[in-house]
Amino acid sequence: MAISRRGWLGLAGVASAAAASRASAITIRTADPTGFAPAPGIAHLKYNENPLGPPASALQAMADLARQAWYYADDAEARLAAMIGSRLGVPATQIVLGHGSSEVITSAALAWGKRGTILLPALQFDEPLLYPMAQGLNYRRVAMAPDLGIDLGALARAAAAPDVAMVYLCNPNNPTGMMLKAADLVAFAKALPPRVTLLVDEAYMELADDPSGSTMLPLVRAGANVIVTRTFSKLFGMAGLRIGYAVAAPANAAELKRHRVTISLNAPGLAAAIAAWDDNAFQTQSRAAITAARRVLQAGVARAGTIALPSQTNFLFVKVADANRFATAMAQRGILVRGAWGPAWPEWSRVSTGRMADVERYAAALPELIKA
Repeated sequence: MAISRRGWLGLAGVASAAAASRASAITIRTADPTGFAPAPGIAHLKYNENPLGPPASALQAMADLARQAWYYADDAEARLAAMIGSRLGVPATQIVLGHGSSEVITSAALAWGKRGTILLPALQFDEPLLYPMAQGLNYRRVAMAPDLGIDLGALARAAAAPDVAMVYLCNPNNPTGMMLKAADLVAFAKALPPRVTLLVDEAYMELADDPSGSTMLPLVRAGANVIVTRTFSKLFGMAGLRIGYAVAAPANAAELKRHRVTISLNAPGLAAAIAAWDDNAFQTQSRAAITAARRVLQAGVARAGTIALPSQTNFLFVKVADANRFATAMAQRGILVRGAWGPAWPEWSRVSTGRMADVERYAAALPELIKA
């Protein structure tokens, strides 16, 4: 990708509220020396994090766990897998936990990459494939539809090639935020050759308008050759705690477990995930906060006279004159957003739904900087 996840460290700075509303640049300095957060005054709208953070129930669970963190967390893994399986309607053995959903996607790429080529849309989150790529993974990118949506027809044609082992896609997609119609994706999955596994990263599904009607989990429950991955990073506000999971048919789950990178997951993350899983009040609050912030961003985009792709996530893909120059101009005002995703899309910039005050700063600055 064009910009590292750690790229914000060199851009951090501090500005007064008055300065944030003016065109003058902030003073650039290093980030918070702890390394866990941007410096005061920085609007961090770059990595699709949830500014609510973990719920109080999760914070208490981590505090209670602190004195027992010298134990490996195998039993806690089994407990969380059982909780997830119970709600999603599959046995715990069909749940594969990972160091974030990225780890289970990496595990899938390592396993299925031995069988053949992995297909993915050209414009999609691909960081979990970087390590497998370095190990010689065979992969092919398939062009997007004219509206930057995932072109299922093109993917189906590409998947007919005899070397293809897996199709990997995100729904809703990152970085576009767009959602495939459930019926279209189900039809696509059922039409794939039996040898081709479909992996659907649903990291943002819990933020969508109709999660239960859009997920591919019913196909997994029916025994289809489909893997669904999800994360505690978005809805649950636990990006730094690194807990994710896959839901898969028994044979696929076993294959993922054989290729999992870590021996055991981190105890604080597991404690937080177990506590938050049934914290329905927090989940409702989290969805509402993300939706409200997204509406502010969408209103700001409209006032600025530009467009954003339709999103069912905690970010927007906004059309600007030059995404890299735009990101630099925003950073000079203490607002961090993504630059260009790649050379093929220089006019599209991703912005996340962070703290409401930060989202409002972005919306206020957008009309002035949209042509940057």
